[in-house]
Amino acid sequence: MNETMKAILERRSTRHYTAEPVSREDLEQILEAGLWAPTARNEQEIKIAMMSDPAERKAFREAFAAKDGRPRFANFDYGSPVFLFLYGDRDFPYTEMDSGIVVENMAIAAESLGLGTVIIGCIRDFMRSEAAQPWREKIGMTEQDIFTVGLCIGHIEKPTQKQERKEGRIVLL
Repeated sequence: MNETMKAILERRSTRHYTAEPVSREDLEQILEAGLWAPTARNEQEIKIAMMSDPAERKAFREAFAAKDGRPRFANFDYGSPVFLFLYGDRDFPYTEMDSGIVVENMAIAAESLGLGTVIIGCIRDFMRSEAAQPWREKIGMTEQDIFTVGLCIGHIEKPTQKQERKEGRIVLL
C-alpha cells in the first residue's frame, strides 16, 4: 500500500491530545496542503485562520459555550494545541464544498506527519451568529465571508479505534 492510501485509511478523528506544541514546520506543511487543495473554478477562495494561544482559545470556548448552551460541546477543540478556522465567500456557490476538500487535505497531511486531527462543525451556528462578530473580526473575516468548518490539530495522546465501515454505500451502474 502506498503512503497516501496508508494516511487516508489510518486517519481517525482524534479527541485526546497531548500538550506538546505542533512544530512550525509541520504547521507549514499542513497549511500548504490546504492551499494546494483543488477548488471549484480554481477560485482558491478558502481562507484559513489559526488560533493557538491558550488564553484566546479559552475565551473563545467560553463565548461559544455561553451562546450554544450545550455544555457537552464547550470543549469542542478537545484540548488540541492548534485550531484552524476555514471560511470563504458567502456568495460563491461552492465555498462549503471547497472547504471540505481543503480541510480533508490538511487532515491527511497531518496524519502523514504523525499528528491527529478532528474536523469540527459544531461551532458553525455560533460563528454565523451575532455573538461571534468579535471573533470573526479577530480572525480576519469580512462581511462577505462565511465560516464553514474548523480543524483541531495536535499530537495524539490516545488513539481512536478503527470503526467498521457500513456496507452498501457504493452503487455500481
